[in-house]
Amino acid sequence: MMYQFIPLLLAACATANPLNKRVSGTSTVNLGNNTGAIKHLASGMIYGIPDTPNQVPDHFYTDIGFNYARAGGAQVGAPGRGWIWGLTEYKNRFASALSNYKTTRKYGGQFIFLIHDLWGADGTQNSSAPYPGNNGDWTSWDNYLTQWISDMKANNALDGLSIDIWNEPDLSFFWNAPQSQYIQMWGRTYHRLRKELPTAKLIGPAFAGSPDASNSWWTNYLSFVKSNASVPDEYVWHMEGGGGDMETAYGNLNSLLKTYGLPMKPINIDEYATYPEQVPAGTAWWISQLERVNAVGLRGNWLSGNQLHDFLASLLGKPNADTSSYSATAGGYWPNGDFQVYKYYNQNMTGYRVGSSPSADLKLDTYATVGTDMVRVLTGVRITSGTWQVTINGLSKVGLPTSGTLNIHTWGFPFTGGHFGQVDAPTDLGWYGHAYSGDSVTFPIYQIDTTTGYAFEFARG
Repeated sequence: MMYQFIPLLLAACATANPLNKRVSGTSTVNLGNNTGAIKHLASGMIYGIPDTPNQVPDHFYTDIGFNYARAGGAQVGAPGRGWIWGLTEYKNRFASALSNYKTTRKYGGQFIFLIHDLWGADGTQNSSAPYPGNNGDWTSWDNYLTQWISDMKANNALDGLSIDIWNEPDLSFFWNAPQSQYIQMWGRTYHRLRKELPTAKLIGPAFAGSPDASNSWWTNYLSFVKSNASVPDEYVWHMEGGGGDMETAYGNLNSLLKTYGLPMKPINIDEYATYPEQVPAGTAWWISQLERVNAVGLRGNWLSGNQLHDFLASLLGKPNADTSSYSATAGGYWPNGDFQVYKYYNQNMTGYRVGSSPSADLKLDTYATVGTDMVRVLTGVRITSGTWQVTINGLSKVGLPTSGTLNIHTWGFPFTGGHFGQVDAPTDLGWYGHAYSGDSVTFPIYQIDTTTGYAFEFARG
């Protein structure tokens, strides 16, 4: 019952004097800085798609503007553990990935194939599992690629295809072999795939660690791809450590590319957010971060086993989702609170994007758009409580006077019931008038929990 009162309390606080509580920082929106057309860059996910076609009703995909998936049959059990366990186990795992590919393409999405998972290195492999090039022997890897390339062509599974050559090789969980062996594998695989699958995007390195000049995985990789002419079509890494921010990581990448004389390419963060961050406040924060640097983002997936292939990466619930009676093939889905953030992001945030900056402590962030009718600002605090504020500059750029009273409509995105809880819509928190001057308005965000996200809307002049 507590959740019913939190949004109302926050809404009431939002009209109070911000000096009543200590403000930790300010996120600023600049309506005069048009940063480009709407792209909904953060609307992808890793796994989360059932292997049974049409198990999740269409509207759950289309409501959120689903546009990117990443899969390769991870954690499909015996007899589907991947190539290293035999051809039958490869074929069963391939069937899972192919189903996910077809579902993704049904909605016009791009698909990243995880060939390390299909190989069998999905984190469930035993300590004696082989890796490509062990003891200098590439025979099995070469045969695997021959089989996979043939199967992709035979199934007409090449449109909209990207290939992660390996996932998180900087973690022994996925690559328990020398770094030098990984580097060799990258070059060998890149040039073969470029020749035999010329339309596919070859992306990487998909490191768990973000770009940093002190990280030997990054420096050795970039040095090698320069000398080997195997520069990826997109630079990929993951942001799932619970720290860091996109502007710093993006700046570090730029510096490294200059050091090694490499070109800038599109950025794809094909796993973002920790499980505790997969709540409305955290999701709004991550959307803001990714959109600011024009990075594609795929929501991480912290479930396992059959649940890894369900729930659209923790955006849905269904009966018995968290009980021993859970069924991987059952339907009856409902949206959770986090789903409603992506739905709002997709369906309401239209028009063009405008520039914003996070609070100095990087806790509060905003993503803002200007539509034909309304300005909309999505806000999220990164899994903490406290008081921040939002400043919106350049009101005259959207036809409003430079001073007066601005009526703002507030929406709350609660996380009622957790990841499997049912939230059918955001909470309408009403309209509030904010006095302003100097072509700018400021209002406080009283974040009294760690999960609720907010959106603010006001009409153009």
